[in-house]
Amino acid sequence: MAGRIDYHTHSILSDGKDSYEEMVQQAILKGLDEIGFSDHVCLKPVDWAIRIEDIPVMTRQILDLKLKYKDQIQIRYGLEIDYFPGYEEEISEIIESIPVDYVIGSVHFIGDWNFDTDQSLYGKWTNDKLYEKYFHLIQMAAMSNLFDIIGHIDIIKKFRIYPETNQDKLFEDTIKIIKAHNLVVELNTGGLDRPCHEFTPGSRILEICYENHVPVTLSSDAHQAAQIARHYEEAIAQLAQVGYSEIIGFSHRVRKPIKIR
Repeated sequence: MAGRIDYHTHSILSDGKDSYEEMVQQAILKGLDEIGFSDHVCLKPVDWAIRIEDIPVMTRQILDLKLKYKDQIQIRYGLEIDYFPGYEEEISEIIESIPVDYVIGSVHFIGDWNFDTDQSLYGKWTNDKLYEKYFHLIQMAAMSNLFDIIGHIDIIKKFRIYPETNQDKLFEDTIKIIKAHNLVVELNTGGLDRPCHEFTPGSRILEICYENHVPVTLSSDAHQAAQIARHYEEAIAQLAQVGYSEIIGFSHRVRKPIKIR
């Protein structure tokens, strides 16, 4: 399998269904070269993120498995951290306290509204205005210089919420900021199994990434072992169609290119 990495996965320590070891074993069975763990860290009290006091447990488990499976697969230690404006220092302190290989910055909240799980406020604004609010937060996350990867960049569409008018300028402005701050965008295949039934990002934003020379990585957003590397053949075909010939891997927050064709 080309592009044999998966950097966005969740274990039972956040909102996943399986242990790290179960996921490692599945990644080996699927022929991956690298598996990265990126359990949720969130400064707001939510039941889908690891508790801050449990981070040492997460670190110990991942480091132990890195050693145990070092001859079979590379295990990368990642985090998926929610970005909140005004909390950059607190987020930085968490990141600096952990020996991570990469950090995914994601937006799941607009204000106090967790739009990723709570559908109650859809319709409060026009979809165009909602997209403006969401992508402004993505831009701020990119400008914070806290992260290596922007996670599921257009997850605001999850429940089939689409803008009323063409938003290419908003997308282009966002991607240019991501480029200026030297971040990677993930092609998250998990979107295909969400109500929107398409990758995140969708094809138009992926094209804008390529046009602006923004590198990408590949991930499944697996919440159970069986989802690791899901829909990868289709994803790699889409990347190749857009023009990408490589994706990005990480070790100790240093990038490395991985050929996909």
